[in-house]
Amino acid sequence: MSEELEILIRKADKLKAELASKTIAPDALDAYQERFLYENIYNSAAIEGNSLTLDEVKEILSNNVVIPGKSLSDHLGVVGLRDASLQARKYLDAGTRITEHEIRKLHYMALIDQQALSGEYRSYNVMIRGHRPTSYEKIPYKMLQLVESKPSEDKHPIESIAFFHLRLEKIHPFGDGNGRVGRLLINLMLEEAGFPGVIFNADIKQRYYEALEDYDGLRGNPRVTSMQILLAELVVAELETLLAL
Repeated sequence: MSEELEILIRKADKLKAELASKTIAPDALDAYQERFLYENIYNSAAIEGNSLTLDEVKEILSNNVVIPGKSLSDHLGVVGLRDASLQARKYLDAGTRITEHEIRKLHYMALIDQQALSGEYRSYNVMIRGHRPTSYEKIPYKMLQLVESKPSEDKHPIESIAFFHLRLEKIHPFGDGNGRVGRLLINLMLEEAGFPGVIFNADIKQRYYEALEDYDGLRGNPRVTSMQILLAELVVAELETLLAL
């Protein structure tokens, strides 16, 4: 573990302990959770090119309105993400073990605008930003290997969750929607570990992609630290937000 990552993880653990001893007023917590849902959906969709603004996302999801001049695909994209986010919450509340079935269901719900692809592993090879992900024939094996793998006991949950995300995105099991589903899984796993979910703000899109590329080995030997540091920073920021309520 790098010194920078170690400092961030120590801070995250300290803030997590502080949050556990803090009582947040129910109204403040409800408002936070509502804001988080809208902002997370907006940012995750925006990273993938959705043109809706945050205010438009709120209007669509809270009032079922149609935004003039915006595509049906953009509308369905945020509705699908909302439904998949709520499904992930159900898995968390029920203590459901996340297997291929749950990941494919989240994908199915998120991609309601692409029914031919939703919930199905891709059956063709792709090239993503100069990198060729796992060949389609190997996806079922690689996904089974991923969900059955056990986190290393000497790794902090933030390290393990970032590594899981990198492996999932490298496999790139679906024709589209891998990032959106992958970020949903990050939050589900963080909350399972007692940390808050995080928002990958669209403003850090380039840094997020660079962290993925570091693991792909596009700029030298494969590295996991960039994503682990990014995730740790986001966790610390969200814990600070919660402590300020």
